[in-house]
Amino acid sequence: MLFWFRRENSPIMATKEKKILVSGSLAIDLIFDIHGKIQNEIVLPVQSQQNMMFVAKRKIERYGGTGGNIAYGLGLLGAKPILVSAVGKDFDNGFRQHLLSHGVIPKVFIEKKGFTANFYGMSDEKGQQVGVWQPNCYHDQIEKFPLSKILPKRELKKVSYAIVSAGTGKSMLAHIEELRKVCGKEITTLFDPGQVLSVFYDKTLLEKTLKLADIFIGNEVEFKQAESILGYSREEIFKLGITTLIETKGSEGSVIYHKNGAKEKVSAVKPKKIVETTGAGDAYRSGLLFGLYQGLTLRKSCELGAKIAAKSIEYSGAQEYKL
Repeated sequence: MLFWFRRENSPIMATKEKKILVSGSLAIDLIFDIHGKIQNEIVLPVQSQQNMMFVAKRKIERYGGTGGNIAYGLGLLGAKPILVSAVGKDFDNGFRQHLLSHGVIPKVFIEKKGFTANFYGMSDEKGQQVGVWQPNCYHDQIEKFPLSKILPKRELKKVSYAIVSAGTGKSMLAHIEELRKVCGKEITTLFDPGQVLSVFYDKTLLEKTLKLADIFIGNEVEFKQAESILGYSREEIFKLGITTLIETKGSEGSVIYHKNGAKEKVSAVKPKKIVETTGAGDAYRSGLLFGLYQGLTLRKSCELGAKIAAKSIEYSGAQEYKL
């Protein structure tokens, strides 16, 4: 599958001086493919004590992490993204070379006494998943250094699009603040907190972050969590200054909410087969970012995101698909 894009009166690729930056986690994914369906094991009322047992067909170890998955897709598309993250002493046991070989430029802080984060997931025959995130050294270290510690300011100034993905609430705010301070209005920032919203954010911290970002992207659950934390609806989020909200809804596609009240629905792309859904949302973000970087409209960029997400589902592992 090849994608070619051309803006009117512009070359295929955007200006070489401009860069895409991805801030987010790198992780080793341990995925168990299980027999049956997860929902069939939940037979007691929610209030009751749950004791469940799942039988795995196989265990797969893959490269992952939100930041890694997004950067991987961008690398396949030829964007040569800069990936900022914190990892452990095991990072150079193949992970760095994997990223480099797929067009990613890793700029990472290595904790010499710690280990790279882990994600443990169970995927059933329906594509549903239950996971456990073990940050290891990631959460401790990502808050301790500014982006400019591992990426000189002269390089930061070349960044035209950046996505700040799940870290800690403090680290995500700090990175968006730094990008805005260094790049000013010349950068478009995407805020992608993922499932850490309910763990790290209170109303004050979330409002501060949303005031600095241009686009807030999340799934249905994450938007409900944001509304609960803020105490008001997504329509009122625009009063903070953010221009766009993008809600991803899996097989139902995605919805773009604009500041002027307009709403656009983007259809999902049906994969040829469903092998594993791990990282599909991150693949969507890869296509979205690449489209914006190429000068496509927001809708066209989301449509590209849907195509990349569908392709990722056809493979086992978040960083295994090909384009």
